[in-house]
Amino acid sequence: MASAGAPGVRELAALLLAAGLDPSAGELADALWLAGHIGGPGRSAPGGPGPGAPETAPEDPGGEPAGPVRTEVEVDAPVGLYAPGAARADGADGQRPEESPEEYGVPVRVPGAAALPRILDVQRALRALQRHRPPGPPTRLVIDEAATAEASARALGLVIPVLRPESRREATVRLVMDASPSMAVWQDMFEELRSVCERLGAFRDVQVHYLHRLADGTAALGRSPAPGCVRASGLRSGDQLRDPTGRALTMLVSDCAGRLWREGTAQRLLHRWAECTPCMVVQPLPQRLWGRSWLPTERGTLTRPEGGGQQLAFRPDRPPLPGRPTGGLTVPVLPPSATALGAWARLLAGLTAGPVPAEVGRVLADHPAAPLPPPRAVRPPRELVARFRSSAAPQAVQLAVYLSAAPLTLPVMRLVQRTMLPDSEPSDLAEVLLSGLLRRSGPGPGHWYEFVPGVQDVLLGPLGRDEAALVLKHCSEYVLAHFGRGVRNFPALAVSQLTGTPPAVADPGPEEDERAPEGRLPQAFAQVSAKVVRRYLPGMPQEGPPVRRPPAAPVPTRAGAVRAARDRLADADADAEGGARALYEAVAVLRRAVTAPPGPGDPPEEAETELAGALLRLWAAQRDPELLAEAERAVTGLRTARAGAVLGRVLYERALAAGPDAELLAAADMEFAAAGAAADPELQRDCAVRRAETLIRLSGLRDEAGALREARASLEPLAGRAPGADPAAGTDGGGEGTGAEGGGGEGGGGREGGPAPYPELHLALGRVLLALLPRTPDPAERTALAEQAAARLATALPALPAAAPGRTGHTGRTGHTGHIGRTGPGTAQVRVELAEALRHLPGRLEEAAGQLDAALAESGGDPELRVAALVCLARVHRERYARDADPTALEDAAEAYGRARRLIPRDAEAFGELLPEWGDVLLDRARATDGRRFTGAAVRVLRESRSAVPQSDPGAAHRLLRLATGLRLRHTYEGDPVDLREAEYLLELAVRHSRNPLEQARIWRDHGDVQQEIHGHTRALERLDRAADSYRRAWRAALEADVEDRADTAVQLAARVQQLRGDVLERMARPRAALDAYRSALELWTRTREGAAGRSEAVRVRILALEAGF
Repeated sequence: MASAGAPGVRELAALLLAAGLDPSAGELADALWLAGHIGGPGRSAPGGPGPGAPETAPEDPGGEPAGPVRTEVEVDAPVGLYAPGAARADGADGQRPEESPEEYGVPVRVPGAAALPRILDVQRALRALQRHRPPGPPTRLVIDEAATAEASARALGLVIPVLRPESRREATVRLVMDASPSMAVWQDMFEELRSVCERLGAFRDVQVHYLHRLADGTAALGRSPAPGCVRASGLRSGDQLRDPTGRALTMLVSDCAGRLWREGTAQRLLHRWAECTPCMVVQPLPQRLWGRSWLPTERGTLTRPEGGGQQLAFRPDRPPLPGRPTGGLTVPVLPPSATALGAWARLLAGLTAGPVPAEVGRVLADHPAAPLPPPRAVRPPRELVARFRSSAAPQAVQLAVYLSAAPLTLPVMRLVQRTMLPDSEPSDLAEVLLSGLLRRSGPGPGHWYEFVPGVQDVLLGPLGRDEAALVLKHCSEYVLAHFGRGVRNFPALAVSQLTGTPPAVADPGPEEDERAPEGRLPQAFAQVSAKVVRRYLPGMPQEGPPVRRPPAAPVPTRAGAVRAARDRLADADADAEGGARALYEAVAVLRRAVTAPPGPGDPPEEAETELAGALLRLWAAQRDPELLAEAERAVTGLRTARAGAVLGRVLYERALAAGPDAELLAAADMEFAAAGAAADPELQRDCAVRRAETLIRLSGLRDEAGALREARASLEPLAGRAPGADPAAGTDGGGEGTGAEGGGGEGGGGREGGPAPYPELHLALGRVLLALLPRTPDPAERTALAEQAAARLATALPALPAAAPGRTGHTGRTGHTGHIGRTGPGTAQVRVELAEALRHLPGRLEEAAGQLDAALAESGGDPELRVAALVCLARVHRERYARDADPTALEDAAEAYGRARRLIPRDAEAFGELLPEWGDVLLDRARATDGRRFTGAAVRVLRESRSAVPQSDPGAAHRLLRLATGLRLRHTYEGDPVDLREAEYLLELAVRHSRNPLEQARIWRDHGDVQQEIHGHTRALERLDRAADSYRRAWRAALEADVEDRADTAVQLAARVQQLRGDVLERMARPRAALDAYRSALELWTRTREGAAGRSEAVRVRILALEAGF
């Protein structure tokens, strides 16, 4: 009954709204109750038609059928699920106008994905609001009926009321959604947030309002997001939510991009609300886009004032930007995530006093309107996609690619996001919708979008029908798992033989091309079995008698299947677009082969090994975790060496996909080591190269050189035994330091004018030696390693054009052919690595620069490779400055860093890693001759370096220290004491973030130097006293660092700061304290290995002078 009446209730509410009424849920319930007690018009007899009803003609058995003829099909035939309204008048999306799903599809309800990911985490985070208590009396008094009756009975007829305190929820939450057109896509998220608040048990009432803009520009509240609500008479003023009692919480969900925000009306209304009650804005857009909205945010910390006030105190991290409003009230702006909402809830409930990092928007009582933005320039499709890929989050870029193979209606887009990218956020979908790649497809019902002409082709790129089917597979699995359950669902059309007509989009025959023509990608977003649809769809025809199926094709023998699969893999190698179709066919053949029993002539475990290798190649193209899991199951428990090698590759890929994972890398290394002991030389080389790659990554995770030395020891014997090797050459480190033409075993091949026979061995060994360089403290040994690495990489370089970059051979048999090109596009990547080795050799820096120039010319449009080449070029120029002391080398290095900076998105991890190096180069140039003009650039880059990482970053203290150094250097040139004041603040901030005693000692030393420099301006003795205290703190920190310091660095620093402290104390006329400091410094200087005779002698002179004065 309830389910039948629900549509009628919705229809009644729509009619009332169209009539100019805007009833609440309670008012609508009262109207329905009253209607049941009021007599209505007379009803006709239930048996016959009413008066005036048209007569129904009997069915004509001989007439033509009114609809398509139903045919008998399999019970479990797949049913395609289509988005309603998918057909276009011109037959787009691969359908002819006369064959749209609406004509023969069956309406069904399909489970939809939640708009708010991890909704249970959000509910758990907001549970802290149960502790929130608004101002005012915490309890109220009510009549205690039992006690009142007892007291009145004892009072002999007098009524004695007895009151008892009643504790109940007093707070009310008001959920307000911006009803601007751009917010329509977030209606489901708003409803889910409403359901979370209703289930919390923290509020007396949950009110829902929609913020509309009237024709005169004023803001009004309604109970519906529909645009027709604006013309109704039930709208109320936004000031009705201004609650002077402070008992309400207001959550405004908005992207702050509508006209109300541009005109300042929403900000002024929000200011009036926030004067009385706690308010916050839930911003669904990505955080880096908040600055472009009409409510730009400031970063800082929120604290709860003492006494439990309603207003949270905000402290900004930096001064406001020019042109931004100042003053007014600050309103927290939060993303719809459990972390942010939980931190705000705990702060508001008093469970923590702060400070809590937060972003706030500043609203004024007379907030001004903003000027109209300029119209967006029309850009070609490739430029649109390139700009989106360079600035968007990686998850948003991947989501855009997946959506290019799916219907662009909002429920389906959410379904694709949840199934393909389960860890993504609503902001990723928002970034795609606001990227300029999509546009609304028309004023029809539903949220339909379409790509800007040409954009879909650019996004798809080499994506064929088989790759697009991966989206269909995951969406189908989600729908099948949730069909018929009590989750949020949306309407769709089931199209199959259930309705007696063929599907709208048929699978291509073998004679058709692999790639679908433009506009003919599959429009179905999921497929389920007909049995599932019949079960949850009332009125559908039941299962008929079983249909006789044609006999299945015989399963091919294992040997024939393996040969056929290798032929398809060879076709994939020859295909310039990646050969995805051939890979799918090879995997399908091998999957059937492993189910057949092995024949007498089949090599043991060959089919399983080939299957795992083919799945690995498909994983490289699709990145589907199920492919890795299937490959691991295929080779687990096999005993052949080749199966062990493939298992090692599977574990290696799993380790990289997990983050990387050190345990999985160690397991892969064990498999490669065991498989490499086989007698097959080809397999030995392959396993040695793959093991070296695995150990390089493992050493980076565990920060140990033992794995690298083990990889070197396993590669050198194989390189020495390669054909054409010099028999007199040894396999130790000394036998490789003779240059590119005589290093290792393949030197003979190089001297004869041809490439080395096995270049992958030289390449792997060169990379291992290159990874050992930063872990080798001895300068002479490091130089020898650099020469050996350069020789190995130079030997492998001529053979690179003969290999196919980025392509592997028959994976599972001859996997070594893919090693050279796996880490980059051919020779360009190896040239960068060769230059990295050459930069450790002062005599070959010009050669390194030449290799990098060639790498930049060969890199094409690969931004990551160009960044690596430019950063290496900057480091080569820095080494050239260390060799020649030529300031122009630093200018060349700064120019290279600047070019690399323009290729890195601001939110990329490489952006934060580049800035400190760039700032150090500019600092060195500012210290050199004629360096004053570089100080401003150095401070600007170092300031950007500080803001590029959070304060919790382990390197934040070092960045603050370098910025303070730059400010002090600028003060040296310009004499502005403001730079010294800022440097003082930054050093005090740095010492709080540092966890390294030696680093703390250096920070305190610089802090003492700054105090002396400030004293030069103010002549205040207090500054000298602070300097002495800073040097004392530096001395203590250095002594603490000396416990773990094997060199004299900490002891020398402690002696130096004690000597500086003695100088300051002398200037303050405190000779006894100065004498103690000098004696401590002398003792520390004598502990150093070199003795520091010159410094200790100067300290002795000061000690004698002070002792003579007593």
